[in-house]
Amino acid sequence: MTVKPADGITFPAEVPVVIIGGGACGMTAALAAREAGVDVVIVERDGAPQGSTALSSGMVPAAGTKLQRAKDVNNNPALFARDIQDKASGQADETVVGAVTENAVETIDWLTEEKGIELELVEGFLYPGHSALRMHAPKSRTGQELIGMLTAATEAAGCTILTDAPVTSLFADEDGRVRGIEITRPSGAAERVGCGALILACNGYGGNKDMVSRYIPEMAEAWYFGHAGNQGDAVLWGEALGGEAKHMGAYQGHGSVATPHGILITWALMMEGGIQVNAEGKRFSNEHLGYSEQALSVLEQTGGAIFHTQGGLRIDQQARVLRRQSDDPLPNLYAGGGAAVGVSGPEVSGYLSGNGLLTAITLGRLAGQAAARRSQTAGPN
Repeated sequence: MTVKPADGITFPAEVPVVIIGGGACGMTAALAAREAGVDVVIVERDGAPQGSTALSSGMVPAAGTKLQRAKDVNNNPALFARDIQDKASGQADETVVGAVTENAVETIDWLTEEKGIELELVEGFLYPGHSALRMHAPKSRTGQELIGMLTAATEAAGCTILTDAPVTSLFADEDGRVRGIEITRPSGAAERVGCGALILACNGYGGNKDMVSRYIPEMAEAWYFGHAGNQGDAVLWGEALGGEAKHMGAYQGHGSVATPHGILITWALMMEGGIQVNAEGKRFSNEHLGYSEQALSVLEQTGGAIFHTQGGLRIDQQARVLRRQSDDPLPNLYAGGGAAVGVSGPEVSGYLSGNGLLTAITLGRLAGQAAARRSQTAGPN
């Protein structure tokens, strides 16, 4: 995965906005950019858009949505931001916290009312760290259903989705402006696509053992229950272009992955009185602290799981990737979801339930809107 000079490179096809990654972040970004009136191409390394979203429970937190108001749930973005920072001991990136909590309400309402994404408010219990009912999820409580609905909406909006299309190179100018990408098909054939703006929506680095060992040594031997394609490409590309990574030691662990079944046992079971015991039949921790922290307690027994990383590229309120040691954005590079720094602070204990899809959905929409504006101003190439 490399960044190469754009000088002398030609692109047989050009599009205003290219999005790398076909999960919830990429799909939401595509919907937003398409709504703004620009053509979009999503490139997805797998045979079908799924990513980490499909492995999740599909729950997205927000504060103040119409679904909440219909159930008389009183909440607002400021309280949501407070809960996030309380969980992260005040160390979460303030810019990103503000961006996602303030935009989550409009994003959920937009998806449910305008884009046909059928979500409902999850009732009956509070997830660890949340002071109000905030989880919005498909009826099945599966990420598989969520990504299915997002894919259908994206296709209906006229976005192009290229599958079996791993990106192997970016082409950029010396100032960090991305001119296009190169895809290498399973057959070995290479294709180039030029772009006016590029959105990195290809999640984190949980599938890259070298990066996990470097940034999260305590989980180096943990079982990775995320998408194998999460190899850290976005961070490596962003850094090569002059961007800066932040909170790379943050991640969501999971303390209740059932093996060999390969499924997540919902933490609602623990919050409603369930307990965990080890192979000796002994309870070994307080499950109510949260399922991310529980991964460390489980790891001390026999087995453990890392779900997805929370560190990533530093961004501004428009999801623009910022230059190293500067608040200046790179010319046309955007990041969301696991590609961007999350809202969990620098440690595992900062993960608040739903943080992953929260940043995927909200930053995806912000990135799509900003990338569309950028491409309309500057043109493709």
